[in-house]
Amino acid sequence: MSLTSALGSALSGLKANQAGLDVVAGNVANASTPGYVRKSTSPVASVAGGATTGVRTTEVKREIDLQLQKQLRTETAGASYASTRAAFLEQLQSLFGTPGAESSLDAQVSDLSTAIDALAASPDDQSARAGVLQQAGLLAQQLNAATTDVQALRASADQGLKDGVDAANEALTSIETITRAIVQAQARGGSTADLEDQRDMAVNTLSGLMDVKVESLAGGDIRIKTQGGLTLYDNGASTLSVTGGGAPVTAGSAYASDPSRSTLGTVTLTSPSGYATDLLANNALRSGELKAYAELRDETLPQAQTQLDELASQLALAFGATTTTGEAVTGGVALDVAGAQPGDRMTLAYTSGGVAGAATIVNVTDPSRLPLSGGLIGVDFSSPTAAADIEAALQAAGAAVTVTATDDGFAFTSGAADVTVTGATSRVTATGLSDGSVALPLFVDGAGGAIYSESLDGGAQRTGFAGRITVNPDLIADPSALVKTSADAAAGDQTRVDFLKDALSGDRTFSGDAGLRGSSAPFTGTLSEFAQGIISTQASASASATRVADGQSLVVSSLEDRFSAASGVDVDEEMTKLIQYQTAYSANARVMTTVNDMLKQLLNIL
Repeated sequence: MSLTSALGSALSGLKANQAGLDVVAGNVANASTPGYVRKSTSPVASVAGGATTGVRTTEVKREIDLQLQKQLRTETAGASYASTRAAFLEQLQSLFGTPGAESSLDAQVSDLSTAIDALAASPDDQSARAGVLQQAGLLAQQLNAATTDVQALRASADQGLKDGVDAANEALTSIETITRAIVQAQARGGSTADLEDQRDMAVNTLSGLMDVKVESLAGGDIRIKTQGGLTLYDNGASTLSVTGGGAPVTAGSAYASDPSRSTLGTVTLTSPSGYATDLLANNALRSGELKAYAELRDETLPQAQTQLDELASQLALAFGATTTTGEAVTGGVALDVAGAQPGDRMTLAYTSGGVAGAATIVNVTDPSRLPLSGGLIGVDFSSPTAAADIEAALQAAGAAVTVTATDDGFAFTSGAADVTVTGATSRVTATGLSDGSVALPLFVDGAGGAIYSESLDGGAQRTGFAGRITVNPDLIADPSALVKTSADAAAGDQTRVDFLKDALSGDRTFSGDAGLRGSSAPFTGTLSEFAQGIISTQASASASATRVADGQSLVVSSLEDRFSAASGVDVDEEMTKLIQYQTAYSANARVMTTVNDMLKQLLNIL
């Protein structure tokens, strides 16, 4: 080898070792930088004419396990979904308290029962009457406050959805900007390792918000889709937006896939070409924070509100309505529904062809609400055609029952040889304090004192009722009505007090949409037991969500450790490489010094 060749080889060695030192220094400096992936470079021999002429370095590359990275992103979306749900459900559970706690719903119901027991023992005791009204007021206030808090959580979830959309757009914009820089740099033959780290950080942010999968393309480009196949980035970023909604979140606010019926915003994905997709209507979000926020706002928290509304509804109806068993008539049953309010109902039991059946007929005076859903028959009881309308609806449901109008209601009789009317009941709401009825509108709808009858006119009266329930102001003005069914009733009459007492202690059937046992097996029990069921259900849901979140967190933590071991910086390992590069650098420097000395000697000889 000539001296010039040796000098060239040593110089290339110096450059290669200097490049290696730079990479090692960068690794050590960024050992604690979030998202930084360990870099490396490998020396390869330079060959010319079959002879080695020196050494050169390959491009700086990232030491990354792509399969592990993919798995980590998938689990990150799951962890974000689980942790978001767990945080909200923990807050929700704290609102409801624990069974038997002093401020819990079941304790408030129990306290009201105790106050009514005291009134039953001394009906003419003014302090006992005041005690009932005080406890009723405290229970109403508890339901009002719980409704306010639940809707505040829904508003928080709605805001979280909006903030998440903004964060996703920011991440997608960063991905677009960085990807273009990567494509341009690779076209020039430049290193893109640091840019790829930055892009991975943006993708990781996006993966916490929604489920994503990333495809690597030629030239440093990528394609990002949701797990369901919707494109988020492909030679340009799609845009997310919250469309619709905007009004304050209330108990009556609801999301619907039909924009004309929805009062809450949805998440729309718009591609660079202008194609728009409703992610909520198409159930396109499978995981991540956005999925959790939408589910909490539109499903989980509304059901909690439904539970509160059902408790408030049954409280008002337990005291304020009477249920009467039908009177037997030839071939069937007659029901008295005199004074029925919108929402009051009749329940009919029959057999047809040996198969038991049932029908519920609801008093609906608002034609725009008809027909009703859920198998209910909606009819205006005061309409001249009510009997014919009920009969037609029963016939359409496969029940050959004849319906005729009576002075006070309707008679239901067999309309076919294989049909038997086996029973019927009616529920009628009282409107006055002393009209002779034992029922008492102890709780009313709002400060104005509107009668609560579970009306469906103009919308479901039950919706949000827990936030409006209050003690009847007329009763506060005249506490004697807690006992006296009429103006001339004795001050110590037990009839109404016994009714109030039985209302709390008796079993009731609660609506299946409260979610305690499912619509196929509605909860049956006392008001106190239903309140306990609500609390237990929320506590169980919170505990389950916390366990899932903790488990998902452990999975992500384990994957992060594995990813860090595979792609992170081990300072000790880097320091070993540093020593190796320094030693090689010194060796190449000595070669250059030696060659330089030899050249000087040759020049002196010449």
